[in-house]
Amino acid sequence: MTPPLVQVRLRDYLAAQLRPLAIVLAAVVAVTAPTAFYVLGMRALTVQAQVASRQVGDVIRSDVERRPAMWKYDAVKLIEHIRTYELQESIARVEVVDDRDVPIDPHHATALAELDQEHLLWQVSEVLVNNTVVAHVWVAMSTLELRRQAWALLAGFGGLAVVLAGLVFWLPMRAVGRAQHEIGALLARLEASKAELAALNAGLERLVAARSSALTTALLELQEKEHRLRELSLRAVEVQEQQQRSIARDLHDSAGQTLTAIRINLQLVGNLLEQARPDRLERCVELAIRTTALVDETVEEIRRAVRSLGPSVIEDVGLTRALERLCEDVEQQGGLLVETQLALGDRTLPPALETTCYRVVQEGLTNVIRHARAGQVSVKVTVNTDVLEVEVVDDGIGLPAAARAASNAGHGLVGMRERVELLGGRLDIAPESDGGTRLTAVIPLRQT
Repeated sequence: MTPPLVQVRLRDYLAAQLRPLAIVLAAVVAVTAPTAFYVLGMRALTVQAQVASRQVGDVIRSDVERRPAMWKYDAVKLIEHIRTYELQESIARVEVVDDRDVPIDPHHATALAELDQEHLLWQVSEVLVNNTVVAHVWVAMSTLELRRQAWALLAGFGGLAVVLAGLVFWLPMRAVGRAQHEIGALLARLEASKAELAALNAGLERLVAARSSALTTALLELQEKEHRLRELSLRAVEVQEQQQRSIARDLHDSAGQTLTAIRINLQLVGNLLEQARPDRLERCVELAIRTTALVDETVEEIRRAVRSLGPSVIEDVGLTRALERLCEDVEQQGGLLVETQLALGDRTLPPALETTCYRVVQEGLTNVIRHARAGQVSVKVTVNTDVLEVEVVDDGIGLPAAARAASNAGHGLVGMRERVELLGGRLDIAPESDGGTRLTAVIPLRQT
């Protein structure tokens, strides 16, 4: 079972990222404009207070210049003179203090003490007469209106900031919500596709397992049939060998003995004719000699047929001695120098294996005599732990010409290869580096 896909939480992640940004944006939009308005208003009030203090100072300086000695003592007239001066509406209080730091207008001093100092913006100007400071003029500007306007502006921009922050937060969240919904749908379809794929994979695995089981069963049946076929082939070879041995024995026992008796009789006829009439003696003797020669040739042909039909010599003297006799016969008849190296030991081999070994050596030596034009041949038969190895090496004209001659000669090599393969072995024919041909047969000892 495949694990479920990880749930996508884009909205949560984006909300965590946008929330501080929206808060900062709301704070900046809400505070920036009111703060700037308040700072600029405070600067304007400061300038107005400075201008008003200078204007009042000019009035006092004019009065001082007209009454140098009496202006300090006629404070009431000075105050009335100042009141007659039209000041701006934003000026809250005016206090004139002489050089003794005593307010000229006690009423103003009392009222000044009752005012809220947090709502006043004070500015001072010096009254200079003949380069001498004769008084200080303090002008207080009220900041209540400015603060009310700043708070109202803060409220308006605060609402605007909330709206902008909401839009900045809501629009991306809506887009991401749609994207998250689509991604969720895609993931759901992907999960469904994975489930379908898993089902198909399971079905395919079951199909493969069924096919594998069927192929395994078919392979076992094929191996069993091959094993039976090999057994039947081996049995057929054994039956063929037995039939050939039976035919060879029949030929040897019947025709061979009969021809031998004929030869003996002809010899007796010849001996008797020597005592007959002289004019026919020579002719009878000549016929008897020719008949004897024909009988000898027929006997020799029968012996060759017997040897080719079934090497009964293996049953008589064993494989090692049979191979030695075969090599001796080839050396005498073919004029070759045959070197033998037979390492069969005392191990008993199956009859079919011994017959095949004998036939391979026999066919190899026959091909060397007929086609290789060799002067020397080496025969090596070795029994190892699990295989029987046969080698026939000559110093003749090499593989190509020998192979062409062998193919034209008949089916000797083909039959030899079939014999070896029936027993589960292999037969190789390859040229030697210095000329000649190497025939190698490797046959397993255990027949499966």
